[in-house]
Amino acid sequence: MDGLAPAFLRDGPAPLRRGAPGILYVEDFDAPPREKRGMPDIITPSFTHAELEAAREEGFKAGLATAQGEHHALQSELRTAALIAIGEALATARAEAALVSQHMAGELSATILTLLAAALPAAAATLAATEIAALLACVLPPLRREPALVVRVHPDVQAETAAAIAEIWPDHAARVTIMADPTFAPSDVVVTWQEGEARRVTKTLWDELRAALAPCALPDLDTIMEGTRHGE
Repeated sequence: MDGLAPAFLRDGPAPLRRGAPGILYVEDFDAPPREKRGMPDIITPSFTHAELEAAREEGFKAGLATAQGEHHALQSELRTAALIAIGEALATARAEAALVSQHMAGELSATILTLLAAALPAAAATLAATEIAALLACVLPPLRREPALVVRVHPDVQAETAAAIAEIWPDHAARVTIMADPTFAPSDVVVTWQEGEARRVTKTLWDELRAALAPCALPDLDTIMEGTRHGE
């Protein structure tokens, strides 16, 4: 074969002998044989399908539990915030209701006092004799041993006062002196004896009423009465 091969194959350069283009045999038969490529190794899984499913289920449950915990925590925070907001709203509403109630009470009291201030002068003038007689009925009987008494009233009720004393104290009326005082209000009366006196004065009653109502911060009675006198 070597005698038949062309000279350039026998003696030519190594590259031409091993792989020159156009040459039928380009394989170098003298080269060591190539390693045979084997099939890739098959890796046997270390977990079974059931174990993977169990792990997946466990992971799902853990994630669900975490999500539910976060949801419950968020709901708790929202409830707490809502309760705080409701409490603040109730406190504000309570304060506003107290202010409204106080205002309404003041308005109602002012209305009642205005009506009373408007009606009192007329009532005092109409019921003056009755009020004086009621006072004398309480004061005179215990004073039977007093040698002399003085009863001071407004001139308009002097005659009615004398009639009341004659009825209440028929056996002792002579010891009572009735004096007319134009500075008195029609329903005012002052009974004086040796060691004391008893009086019913409208202004004093108003002063006592004003003192009783002072802690309530209600409208001033003098202002109400002054407005009533001017038709306000």
